[in-house]
Amino acid sequence: MPSQKRAIAQAVQGALLQFNSDTQNSWSFGANWDNTGTSFETFVNKYLFPKLNETLIVEVVNGNRFDWLAQEIDFIGQYSEEYVILDSVPITMDLTKNAELMLKRNYPRLASKIYQQGILKKVKFTLNNNDARLNFLTIGDGIKYAISVYKKKISDINIAEEQEMKAMLLDYALNHTKDQRSVTSMQGLFQEISKAILNLQNNSDKHNEVNTASGGAIGRFTTISNLSDLLIITSDEAKAYLLDTKLANSFHANGIDLSSHIISFDDLGGVYKTNKDIKVTTAMLPLLQAMGDYQVEKDDIIPASTIFTFDITSIFDTADYTEVKPSGEYFAAIYDVRGIRYKRCTKGMLKEPFYNGEFDETTHWIHYYSMKSISPFYNKVTIKSA
Repeated sequence: MPSQKRAIAQAVQGALLQFNSDTQNSWSFGANWDNTGTSFETFVNKYLFPKLNETLIVEVVNGNRFDWLAQEIDFIGQYSEEYVILDSVPITMDLTKNAELMLKRNYPRLASKIYQQGILKKVKFTLNNNDARLNFLTIGDGIKYAISVYKKKISDINIAEEQEMKAMLLDYALNHTKDQRSVTSMQGLFQEISKAILNLQNNSDKHNEVNTASGGAIGRFTTISNLSDLLIITSDEAKAYLLDTKLANSFHANGIDLSSHIISFDDLGGVYKTNKDIKVTTAMLPLLQAMGDYQVEKDDIIPASTIFTFDITSIFDTADYTEVKPSGEYFAAIYDVRGIRYKRCTKGMLKEPFYNGEFDETTHWIHYYSMKSISPFYNKVTIKSA
């Protein structure tokens, strides 16, 4: 983190030096405010923000604990496909069989999964130059404010991404995982997690959902997980308990820090999925707009299965949504991380700004692409309250 913050500081310093060189100015962070014409706006738009866009600021600010799983991509395809070759077993040679059998085709049987396209998202913010001049004494203060707004928007993206990842992993664990187990106590949760971790390190077809994939309805797919590939999703309470058990010693003996393989939350809920198409009413607009949806209008349709990462219970009827959350006190989902599909494109996130001379303000957009899905071909176990 210190090196990342240093990178931002160096980017800001570099932007200021380049601006001074190009414009024959001698600005410094402590200098009193001087915004002749649109100099500050030019500095922010043409020098500061582009420099920040090169610093991987996405990794510096509040954020997404699933970031390490993300695959950064340059090309955004509409769809992608994954396949596995199903199991087959050797058969006994039988010399009494017809010799013509040698001509009978026996192609490998495949099971495949098509992943749909991800989603292009954006955030928007406007900086008013008059506000900046009136509210900040020095150039450095104005720069700090501009950076703070930019970083906050990146934080908002990170937090939303983390919440969406959490919701996807919980939803799959609760509704799609084949290996579902139940417990009645925290000690029982620990014991079942320990057993499941051992189970997943065996050759087995019991812990994947190949039968839900195209071509996999009949057949079997055997797989195995490495201890280092296992990730546990659970509550903060359960994580604290697990780190104080022999399970941590088992990971440590294999050179693995258990704490880095558990992502826990103080609240496993807080994310909501719509159960059906919902027409936007006037009463819904204030909250939706306050949370950043500046383009929503009355009578717009919110599609079924839309994910909200903020509390919408005050504006939707209870029949319209489901909170993605385990129903009981005890919960853990164990995933082989190789089966978590998380792709994104964050290069060139900052788009060309728009200057409105009428109000002396500039609007900025940050665009990014994100695709999240779960492969049915890798091991998983869900453990929840009986």
